[in-house]
Amino acid sequence: MKRILTSAVLCLTLALSLAAPAAQASQNKNSGKKPAAEKKMSPRAEALKKCNDDYTAAVKAATGKKGKDRAEAMKTANKDKADALASAKKAKADCVKAAPKK
Repeated sequence: MKRILTSAVLCLTLALSLAAPAAQASQNKNSGKKPAAEKKMSPRAEALKKCNDDYTAAVKAATGKKGKDRAEAMKTANKDKADALASAKKAKADCVKAAPKK
């Protein structure tokens, strides 16, 4: 009986001594760090992100429709995306042309 109690107490002591530091340790290793400032996106990258976000929203809205309405909404979304990408490409080409040469 004495051996059982001694081993039980010893097991509890070891378990608590191992569990206490783990419980006190921070679960999030990044908790002490400040969040990094967002990188500034170029105007072209912002335009492309907006284009993709608009397209995603249009497709999500179109999935709720049926038949011709859905096909028309998808066609419009695809056309708008293509137009936005083309204008972004043209704007980039114009910017490169206007840049001073070294």
